[in-house]
Parts: sequence; structure tokens; C-alpha cells
Amino acid sequence: MELLLSVITVAFGLIVGSFINVVIIHLPNNFSIAFRRSKCPHCKTQLIWFENLPVISFIFLRAKCRHCLKKISWQYPLIEIWHGLMAFLILNDWWLSNLDQQLSSLMTFIIVSIFSAHFVIDWRHHLLLDKLNLALLFPIIALVWINQSWMEALIGGTFGLFMPLAITWLFYKLRGVIGLGGGDIKLFALLGMLFGLKGVILNIFTSCMLGSVVTVLLIALKIVKRDQHIAFGPYILI
Repeated sequence: MELLLSVITVAFGLIVGSFINVVIIHLPNNFSIAFRRSKCPHCKTQLIWFENLPVISFIFLRAKCRHCLKKISWQYPLIEIWHGLMAFLILNDWWLSNLDQQLSSLMTFIIVSIFSAHFVIDWRHHLLLDKLNLALLFPIIALVWINQSWMEALIGGTFGLFMPLAITWLFYKLRGVIGLGGGDIKLFALLGMLFGLKGVILNIFTSCMLGSVVTVLLIALKIVKRDQHIAFGPYILI
């Protein structure tokens, strides 16, 4: 029975991962994620159901479109497998938990899923979309309600909003360049609500350190140029 429940949990994660792939592809292009059918990005042929099975279709199609034979991006199975793994780690005990634990685990999984979409979209397009930040607000409020951590969320969210905003304003006044985008600042505010004051302070400093070290390394290896814009969202999310 436990094995069956684990299989169901992983299958659920794979399906969610497939949906997150749609979000990653469609949202930056302002396409509908609910009513637009999946198409091959190369030949634009509309895919039928057996070409949309998480991971399985990728394997049986041998990573190629059935119609134009162009390569299918590895993003699709990797995102699906990632969500299958996250579902196993976060939701595997869901069936045996009480209602509060079930709701908390489900909200955590939703947050991780939105983080995943945020990560890839910002990495590719340098955008932390307001739609995803707004989507994050609801599961975070649910967790705050479950944990009854309203004051901690209020203080953390306020600091997470105004501290990066002040740094960005000061950076702009001194150098005439905007340091952080609005999406980054809103994400910090949401993380302040989620993790509290200490958590968001830790996140601000560790993400800045990680971003600095990786950027210096990329410049040294001549992978990016010194004046090239680099997405900061993935470092926040890591």
C-alpha cells in the first residue's frame, strides 16, 4: 500500500512538473496557460495526448518531435523529474498526516513549484514575473495562517520589501544604475513573510555573496562580460 501511495505521489509531481513547463514557456510570451494547447516549438504542430505524457513521451519519442523530428529540449523531462522528486520528499507522508500537516505540505509543494518556474524564467528572460509573485502570496499566507505567525510575517515582509528598496535607491543615486528590479524586491518581501526577519536577512546576504562569487567566476572564465546584465533571481531562489 505504501508503495502504491508513493507511486501516486510521484505521478502527481510529474503532472505538476508538466504544467510548470507550460508556465515557463507560455507566461513570458503572454500566452494563456489554461486554454492554449501545447505545440511543437519548431513546427507548431498541435500535440496529442500521448505526446504530452510526462517523461514517458520524451523517452518513447527519443527526444524528437514526431512530426518535424527536431530535438525536444531536455528542460521538459528535467522539470518533470524534479517535481516528481519534490513531491516524493514533501508529500510522501501526506496521506497519513492530519489536516494542518496536509495543507502545510501542499502549500510548501506549491511554493517550490512556483520557485522552479521563477528560476527558469528569470534565468532565460531576466524576468521575475508579477503573476508568479502574486501566485506565491496565496500559499505563503496559508502557511502563515497555519503557523499563526502573523507578526513575524509582517515584520519580515516589511523588512524584505524596504531594505532591498532602500539599497536599490541608494545604488541608483550613487551610480545612476538600478541595482535590483521590482520583481526581485517583491520576491524578497514574500520571502520575508515566509521565513521571517532572520530568514530574509540571511537570504539577502547569502544570495548577494553567491551572486558575487559566481559572477566573478563567470567574468574570469570570459563566459560573461563585465558590463553584462545577469539575472539575480536564481541566486535568491537557491
